[in-house]
Amino acid sequence: MKKVFVLLAPGFEILEATAPIDVLERCGVEVEKVSLTDELLVPSSHSVFLKADSFLIEENDIQRIVIQGDMVILPGGYPGYRNLAENSLVGLILKEYEKAEKFISAICGAPSALAGFEIMAGRKATCHSSVRDAVAKTYDLSSEKTERDGLLITGRGAGVCLEFAFECAKALVSEDIIAEVKRKMEIR
Repeated sequence: MKKVFVLLAPGFEILEATAPIDVLERCGVEVEKVSLTDELLVPSSHSVFLKADSFLIEENDIQRIVIQGDMVILPGGYPGYRNLAENSLVGLILKEYEKAEKFISAICGAPSALAGFEIMAGRKATCHSSVRDAVAKTYDLSSEKTERDGLLITGRGAGVCLEFAFECAKALVSEDIIAEVKRKMEIR
C-alpha cells in the first residue's frame, strides 16, 4: 500500500490539507497527518483544528517519514506556509525525498517553502499569486491550476484543491481507481 505524509504547520489552509487526505484515502492510500508542533491538534489559518497522527519535532522523526513515505504533501495557508519554510526538519525531509526520488507536492503558498529549500529547482510549478515572485526564483512558473513535472506536483490554491488532490492520486494509483472514486463523488 502506498503511503503519504501530510505536514501540518500551524496556520495551514484546511481545504488544502483535507482534500488530498480525503481523496487519497478514498483511493486506498494510507495517509498520515504529521504535526510540526508538540500538540496533535494543529490550528488551521481559520482556527479549525485538525488532529494529527504523529509529530515532526526531532531528527529521529525524519527517517521514518522518509523510509515509509511515497509522497509528502505541504498544504499552503497563511502563516502555515511560512512555518513550513522556517522549519529545518521540513527542509531535511524534502531533501531526503528528492534524493530518494519520491513525490513532493505543495499547494498555494507552500511551493515558496520548496523554493526556499531549493527542492527540484528548475522544474515547472504553479502557486498562489501572492508568492509568485519567490517561486519564480527557483521554478519555471506555470499558470495552470495544477502542475506536475516529474516528481514535483504543485497547485495554485484552495480553489483548486480537488484537482490538486486528484493529481497527487494519479501519481500513486491507477486510472481505474481514480475513475471509480470520481464516480462515487459525482465528479464528471
